[in-house]
Amino acid sequence: MLVQHKKMSEDLPYEVRRAQEINHLFGPKDSEDSYDIIFDLHNTTSNMGCTLILEDSRNDFLIQMFHYIKASLAPLPCYIYLLEHPSLKYATTRSIAKYPVGKSYFTLSQLNKICPKFPPCAIEVYKIMEKVDYPRNENGEIAAIIHPNLQDQDWKPLRPEDPVFLTLDGETIPLGGDRTVYPTFVNEAAYYEKKEAFAKTTVLTLKAKSIRSSLH
Repeated sequence: MLVQHKKMSEDLPYEVRRAQEINHLFGPKDSEDSYDIIFDLHNTTSNMGCTLILEDSRNDFLIQMFHYIKASLAPLPCYIYLLEHPSLKYATTRSIAKYPVGKSYFTLSQLNKICPKFPPCAIEVYKIMEKVDYPRNENGEIAAIIHPNLQDQDWKPLRPEDPVFLTLDGETIPLGGDRTVYPTFVNEAAYYEKKEAFAKTTVLTLKAKSIRSSLH
């Protein structure tokens, strides 16, 4: 039975096996010995700077946590990417790049020592709208590159008339549409195969109530 279970685990996708390993190391989840918070650290080929991934716009605890991190990093910018869309999730929203850096983790007792009470706060987030694929030819091959004006311009305003692609024939393709958006994951190398040249986002403000980090 153990041999069969091991073989089944080895046949699972890499991300699933890593999730099982992490759960074994830092969990099991919801047990008395598990860590309460884990940060999964990655780098990216996009020019995103420091970015936090948020999955729930109604979770006061997470919003307070992100607000604390942003304040701690100031004056360096720290962007918050809100992935709250039923059909636009990444393979795993906590591991969205192929280049892991490491993990940081702590318990609620450690959090209580950092700050026992968090007053009401607000944070600015970039909520995903849609993912934009590269222009492709009839064979499904990429037929354009990211326009130089867009390269490395993650989180910057992108207007409908602004260029986003440059075809192999030298034609410039503008964003189009009727609103300004904020691109991210621009030209991320890990997403060529996932048909994502960049993602469009819109800016929102989220608010959180006061919370007290108590273990009682």
